[in-house]
Amino acid sequence: MKKALLFLFILFPAIEITFFIWAGMEIGFLWLFLLIVATGLLGVALARREGIQTYKRAREQMQNGQPPTDELLNGTCILIGGFLLLLPGFFSDLVGLLFLLPFTRKRLRYWVQALLMRLISKNTIRVYRR
Repeated sequence: MKKALLFLFILFPAIEITFFIWAGMEIGFLWLFLLIVATGLLGVALARREGIQTYKRAREQMQNGQPPTDELLNGTCILIGGFLLLLPGFFSDLVGLLFLLPFTRKRLRYWVQALLMRLISKNTIRVYRR
């Protein structure tokens, strides 16, 4: 897990810098800057809308006496997507958008759940029970 994180911390910025240089040469600095700001604002708006809808569905499930497990996973995906959209870069925006859109988030939710379960089983994340 540590090697994978180290790899991501090296690979992720390298991909972002490569896209920045290429896009800056193609469309110019001003348009690049405006595009970064626009994707950040779009990301905040989309994360807010999806987060509110997820919160409402979770609240309804709890009022009906059901545990909101799927909605908690949706909320985690929305949090990840919103964070990635706030980071400057095109690659992070693309991945963040995949976490925010409902039809792609459904598939990514299972990946996030498997990752969380793996971290819990290795005691990387501790679950406290009463």
